[in-house]
Amino acid sequence: MKAILPALLTFFLFASTTLSLQAQDCNCEEAFDATVDAYEKDYSLFIYKVTDKNRELYNAHKVVIRSKAEHVTDLSDCKTILEQYLHFFRDGHTYILDPSQKVFHKEKIALSEKQFKKAYKKQNYSLNQVLGIWDNGSYTVAVIPNPAKSGRERDYVGIVLSSTNKNWQSEDVKFELTSTAGASFKVNFMMGDHAIRKTTGKLVGKALLEMDGLGDWTKVWPEVEKQPKTDIEAKYKQFHIAYIDDIPYLRLPDFYSVDRSYVDSLLKAHHDNIMKADLMVVDVRGNSGGNDATYFPVMPYVLSGPVEIPTGGFWLSDYNLQQLMDYKTGKTGKKVEEYTEKEKETYDLLMANKGTAYYDYPEPYFTYKMDTLYLGPKKIAILTDKETASSGETFVFRANQSDRVVVYGQNTAGVVDGFNGLSKNVGCFEVVFPSSYRARDLEKNPIDPYGIAPDVFVNEKVDALTYAIEHMRQLIKNGSAQE
Repeated sequence: MKAILPALLTFFLFASTTLSLQAQDCNCEEAFDATVDAYEKDYSLFIYKVTDKNRELYNAHKVVIRSKAEHVTDLSDCKTILEQYLHFFRDGHTYILDPSQKVFHKEKIALSEKQFKKAYKKQNYSLNQVLGIWDNGSYTVAVIPNPAKSGRERDYVGIVLSSTNKNWQSEDVKFELTSTAGASFKVNFMMGDHAIRKTTGKLVGKALLEMDGLGDWTKVWPEVEKQPKTDIEAKYKQFHIAYIDDIPYLRLPDFYSVDRSYVDSLLKAHHDNIMKADLMVVDVRGNSGGNDATYFPVMPYVLSGPVEIPTGGFWLSDYNLQQLMDYKTGKTGKKVEEYTEKEKETYDLLMANKGTAYYDYPEPYFTYKMDTLYLGPKKIAILTDKETASSGETFVFRANQSDRVVVYGQNTAGVVDGFNGLSKNVGCFEVVFPSSYRARDLEKNPIDPYGIAPDVFVNEKVDALTYAIEHMRQLIKNGSAQE
């Protein structure tokens, strides 16, 4: 879909520069062969992803993808082909990095707020809801149609009118929008250093522009009637506790942007109310993971007793073993003769198990006991969806062993069986792959790629929060009647 209003007033002057740092003399065939070699030797889950049952399918996949690599000269096309190779593994912890290619875009379009408002009326911009002045707290931008003489393929441009970031000035181009379908867009967003981050966005109603992974923009001019947000909706991307009547609602959007102490302080501030509640909701929808330790302060309110945790392992290829020793010694490439006595003991133990999946705990599971378990709340509703991944899934796995917990929503992402990602240079790119195992029994009891099923499935079109509360209240009522 093209812009409805492609023309601009002539006083919108612009100047732009685009810098692309690309790998020189990149051979995609060689990069593909090195990628295959890395995954077949070093990827911990390879022995589970490629077995005697599907090896013929995998080998055919390799041939097909390699034939594509033979005819590619463009770096971005090569990256796409390597990513197609990874699709066979269906593992969200495997991906391709391009450390040598970073695209920057610096552009100015002469425009003041006064000029924009004059053009808005003269050019009938009101016919298109995306045109207007938008704000996200740090920046105020005017979204205009792409200037006819710009030479860049885009439908709309977000031009800075004001910014709290001293590195960004008025008239700088902050983002570019290209219409895809309906009110959806492809987005080129200029980060703090003017590097382009590609994402997607959509116009929600008349006053909200959502950019995936980059937050929301609110229309501030012309003023439109806005649907008031609840406290929960307004803070959905933040760690917070809100209340629905007397029910505590704990939102955990990720496990990487705050540390354990932040979550601990948040819970302590609401401890008395949580303890008195019959029901608490813990929302980990969209939680892509991070550090398991971040959610530990939540567990005393959730668990009803000890939980069984599978023992993790490490795939000891030559490369992985060296990376592990670099980590343990704190020095990259430290020679064996330089090891301390303790480091040498560790090295000898790992070398004795080289080429195997190594587990340093003899049993497949160990029992984890919290020092403290709280009696309240009586019931915990956990909300999940297909974007609950990695450490978000380990939280669900552990919490759902509690008698108090019921999980509502959709299957989690299924990105948890392999972790501890390592990167390896393959020439044009770096490949990233898990080096560890979540459990010994992955062959019989995998979570990837289908995820953890909820106790109660709630279609994504249904308000899972409202339903979970209604359902939980009925469970509590039924339980009280039986006492």
